[in-house]
Amino acid sequence: MAFQSKLFSGLTAVALVASSTVATAQITARDPDAILQAMLDFDLIAKMGRDEGGDPRISSRISDTKFWVYFYGCEDNRNCASIMFKAGYDLNNGISALKINEWNRDKRFVKAYIDDEGDPFIEFDVNLAYDGMGEKNFMDNLDWWRLMVEDFEDFIEW
Repeated sequence: MAFQSKLFSGLTAVALVASSTVATAQITARDPDAILQAMLDFDLIAKMGRDEGGDPRISSRISDTKFWVYFYGCEDNRNCASIMFKAGYDLNNGISALKINEWNRDKRFVKAYIDDEGDPFIEFDVNLAYDGMGEKNFMDNLDWWRLMVEDFEDFIEW
């Protein structure tokens, strides 16, 4: 009887863990308003808009840096699959490709490039297709983006 009681207690604990895991909110690119709300919950100022093709686009800022969240893989301007965070910097003298390559060589998730005027941009792709990602993981991605923006600004001496 004591064995059954311990077994039942163990199964109950497993069931509780499983049910709490299932109850976690999922963030997907199919729901741009949920992404906007997560950004607001992260204490970012953010506003929903549309890009030139009519897909959702969120504008926001970290400190004084304006950035955008673009939606990709959309069907008829909805039901999107992924997002990209993007920020650009207008430098007086631009930046060299050698310097940007240094950034890309040392960083994993955020890539940088230069435009035709030599100004640097950074981008961070987030795949949210199918089941998306948990809310905590998405918040961690927002924090990762914030840290990379700050790191990049130090890197380019912004």
